[in-house]
Order: sequence, then C-alpha cells, then structure tokens
Amino acid sequence: MQRSLRAFVLLILAGTITSLMASTSAIGLAAANGSFQVNAQEARGTATLFDGSVIETGKAASQIRLNNGAQVRLAADSRAKVYESRIVLEKGSGQLESSSAYPIESRTLRVFSTEPNTVARVLLGDQGKVLVATLHGSVRVTNGAGLAVANVTSGLSMAFDPQVGAATPAKLAGCVYERDAKDFIFDAATKTAHGLSGSGLSKQVGKNVELTGVEDPATHLISVNTWKELANRQCGKFAAMAKEAGVEAAAKTIGVAGGAAAGAAAGAAGAAAGVSVATTVAVVGGVAAATTVGGLAAAGSFGGSSSPTPTSR
Repeated sequence: MQRSLRAFVLLILAGTITSLMASTSAIGLAAANGSFQVNAQEARGTATLFDGSVIETGKAASQIRLNNGAQVRLAADSRAKVYESRIVLEKGSGQLESSSAYPIESRTLRVFSTEPNTVARVLLGDQGKVLVATLHGSVRVTNGAGLAVANVTSGLSMAFDPQVGAATPAKLAGCVYERDAKDFIFDAATKTAHGLSGSGLSKQVGKNVELTGVEDPATHLISVNTWKELANRQCGKFAAMAKEAGVEAAAKTIGVAGGAAAGAAAGAAGAAAGVSVATTVAVVGGVAAATTVGGLAAAGSFGGSSSPTPTSR
C-alpha cells in the first residue's frame, strides 16, 4: 500500500515538473543593435524569449525570431507582448515578416498574412485607431469575433477604428452577387464578402450599390435597410463569375468592381490617426475601415536590427 502511494506521489511530482519545464521553455530570440528591455530588464544584443515576454524598444528597432518560424520587427519606441501563437502590439509599430499565419493583435483587431513572403506593418494611431499597410503579399484583418473586416493587398494601406461598436449600422459599397442561393456584397474598399438578408435583394444582383443595414451578431448576416445604386458596368460580369466560380476568382479575374461614390462619410478611421484617407469608409463587424493615402510606407524605423543568434542575455 505504501509503495503504491509513494509511486502515485512520484508520478504527480514528475508531471508537475514536466509542466513547469514546458511552461518555461524558450520560444525564440530577440535582437537589436543597441539596448532594449525584456520584462522590464535591460538587454543588449540578444535576449531569449518565453511565452508572454514583454519587449520594449528604445532608440533601436528589434527583430524577433520564434522557433515556429515567425518573424516580426518592432520599430523604435514600441512595446509588444510575445506569445508562441501571436504577438500583441501595445505601443508603436510592428512589421510582420513571416509566411506563416502568425498574427499581430492590436486593439481587438488581428492581422495575419494570407500569402507567402508577406511583409506588412501595423501602427497604433491616435484615439484608438490602427493602421495597416502591406508592402508585399496580402494580410487579412479580423475583429475580435474573428469576422474578416478587410483584406489589405500589396501596396495598399488602411486605417481602422475598432471603437465604433456593434451598435453602429453596417455600411458597405460594392457588387451584389448570388452564390448557392444566397445573396452577398463584395465591398470594394475592404475587399471582403458579406452575406445579406432582406426583401428585394434579387433585384440588386449584378449591380453596384451602397447599402446600410443591421448585422446579426450570431450569423453576421447584414439585414439591409437602405441601398443606393451606383454606376459601374463591371458588376454584372463580376456577379456572373462569382456565382459560378466564387468571389475570389471573380476578384482576381475581373478586379474589384464597384465601390462607393465620392462624398461618403470620411475620416472615421484615418483622419484622427494623422493620415489622409479616401472618401469611402466601410463599417462592418463594429469596425470602421478607410483606405489611406501614404499610410505606413515610411512609418516607424525598422532598420538597424541584427539577426538573432543563440546567445543569452
């Protein structure tokens, strides 16, 4: 009896030690040509990272390389919490340099690459705004519920305001199409498709419209309240291909057809962040999104960081 009890205790201890060792396993390295901080402790050159490590840069940028292949740079004067599955940007700006679906999270938004060799930047703007620019490849931006609110492709930048809230009416502009007996709109500004509900939608298929509606938080379907037809000759072709081959094929073959006319509400996301924005603002999933002019192409200093090598701090 005593032997069995002793063996049982030893098993528990062994499991506890194994769990503690796993929880303190290194997940990667950070490096900078200068000093930076990890968990409020000064580091120079390189530092070992663990799950939940907080990195804060000073005058020099820092490069992060994780064991899972993810690579992220933090600009000077930035702060982020690093996990094995994601990085949470708390201050400044970060640059995603990974072909894996490793996301940068910030202010309830999640940004992750959807193509190999993607390079994208995320910047925390003023008044709760988030700016995203893709230098190469493509990224998807989702809200806290995982709903896609934008696809930002190479050379484009967008400003997001995740504070408008779910109570704000959805506002989209683009081509209406039908697929598998369901109605959708492909928003031209955010390059995302969203399901629609309501009467009379079949008459709008193949047309470029600007609509407002109420989003169902459970199904994410937008119950259309109002719509206004806009001029665009490509929407008919877009809708036909989207119905037969899918919206991604239509977007690649025909391009992004449709969009809102000039004069729509502007600046809800970008103006307060200190950048120029286009006149079209989309609102979906409680997030306002607007195309920016200039964006993040030169935002933050990402140069001067060295490649991490296996040395301890």
